[in-house]
Amino acid sequence: MPRIRTVKPEFWEDEVVGLLPRDARLLFISTFNMADDEGLLRWTPAYIKASAFMYDDDLTLKRTEALMGMLTDAGLLFPYVGGVARQQMAVVVNFRKHQKINRPQKSKLPAPSLGAYQVREMYARRDGWTCQLCGLPIPRLPVVNDDHNLTIDHIRPQSAGGTDHPSNVRAAHQACHRSRRGAPDGEEFVPPSSLAGIDESVNDALKRSVNAHDSTMNGSLNDSLNESHAPHHSEPSTSTDGDIPSLNHSLLEGKGREGNREGKGNPPTPRQSSDSPAVSQTGERAIEDRMTDAFLDRYRTGNAYTPRQVRKVIVDALANGTDSGELWKALERLGSLSKPVSAGTLQFAFAELRKPQPTNVLQLPTGQTLTGTDAKVAGWMAISEQLRQQGDSA
Repeated sequence: MPRIRTVKPEFWEDEVVGLLPRDARLLFISTFNMADDEGLLRWTPAYIKASAFMYDDDLTLKRTEALMGMLTDAGLLFPYVGGVARQQMAVVVNFRKHQKINRPQKSKLPAPSLGAYQVREMYARRDGWTCQLCGLPIPRLPVVNDDHNLTIDHIRPQSAGGTDHPSNVRAAHQACHRSRRGAPDGEEFVPPSSLAGIDESVNDALKRSVNAHDSTMNGSLNDSLNESHAPHHSEPSTSTDGDIPSLNHSLLEGKGREGNREGKGNPPTPRQSSDSPAVSQTGERAIEDRMTDAFLDRYRTGNAYTPRQVRKVIVDALANGTDSGELWKALERLGSLSKPVSAGTLQFAFAELRKPQPTNVLQLPTGQTLTGTDAKVAGWMAISEQLRQQGDSA
């Protein structure tokens, strides 16, 4: 049953939402109405088509499924299978941030199972990988000190009738969860002493993530740009993401005349760089496969990236003539910002890379350059001379 919802002004300024095609943005808004007060809704192409696009005969089920995939790829919705009937469901990840619910009604839909790590990770991303009890960061990879690792805390304990629904769960450290569970009701929460060294645990998880990436990329990245890339045509990967079925699709799929109207499509070829590393086309595995694996090894944890989505964008970018070294820099930019990988976000990353970088090098009339402290001193002397001349003319 549709509900009355609100759309905040910040919605239109959000970069992740703004880079989606118009129909995908409209679908995202419609999920507010279709979702119950927990942010849960049925998530099948037939149901979504009948609910959100009932009068759009030109919009097929395949196109509807592609739009749904764009929202899940962007991390805006999380698909899962729920209930005894194994229904395709989804949760609007930040629903309670979008909506203020007066007199919320209990959900009749099953919540995502907290036994699946993907679900716990989704709630951690929703909560910014921050413990909602102590306010300290949570390591994004498991660490040796289990007290520091991620768990899910129930706001209303299950023993008191609390459920697994999104409004009743939050990310927490295991130590904080146990400490709160053993504290008397109404007592102010005090972070346990076992949280000592949490910064080291967070840094350790980050280093291991980087080391895993470096190990994968060893032999794949080099300083040579002597190799050019012909267009690549290959079948999309059929790998899956664990037990939770994925409706993820590339933002480039289903792009017909409608995609062109949105101004989307393959990003323009960036300027070629003579000093950027490239992924060499050596060995038996294709370059797009090795770039996909390297990107996912480094950035998949804590994000909603899928092999199919990332690989499709890489294949299309390389087929469009994009330099591999420049493409890798753009992917690193997106991964570091936890942005979705799509044709639109690649345009954003290329634009960021092409911005002129500030420099402390000062060009002298003789053609020589000064750097560092010399440049600063010369700059201040030039400003002082300008001010003196202005004073003399006055």
